[in-house]
Amino acid sequence: MARLLRAALLLALAGGCRPNGAVATDVVDVTPPSGEVYPEGASDFTGEWVGESAGIFGTLTIQRLASDRYYGRFTSEDGLIRYVCNLRQIRVTPPEGGAMLPSNLVTFHWQDGRGGRGGGYVLINRESSALTGEIRYGGLGPLDFVRTDAPDMEAPADAETAEAFADELDEQAG
Repeated sequence: MARLLRAALLLALAGGCRPNGAVATDVVDVTPPSGEVYPEGASDFTGEWVGESAGIFGTLTIQRLASDRYYGRFTSEDGLIRYVCNLRQIRVTPPEGGAMLPSNLVTFHWQDGRGGRGGGYVLINRESSALTGEIRYGGLGPLDFVRTDAPDMEAPADAETAEAFADELDEQAG
């Protein structure tokens, strides 16, 4: 019995490792899409956003640290899942040429303080009202958020409205 248990443990550990010896929870490089510069001006990611991170409903708060750096903090609706992320806004050359400008794309690295960490990217729409992207956490999950501090947006008051709000999020992100 002990041999079977030991063999099962070794198989489980081997399945969680990559060939180069890296553990599956190590930071994963994410290949983001190309960013673009909107004619309306520089994209601003700061604010409070409500939506989903890898299927977990919660709030993402983003603060500016420098011209192209942001600090993000995600907290799930129930408060059990939390992580922080360091976001970097990608600069691109506009189609008409000239100097590189801040785009609608940020890449990020996140960590939860408990050993969990990963990477990802987020795109912001032209109206600066919705974020879409993906997060890597050993697997791959979507990120979809809407701004709660926009003049025409309101956060859901309770869990009963969360489904209706998620439907609205899908419409705006599409």
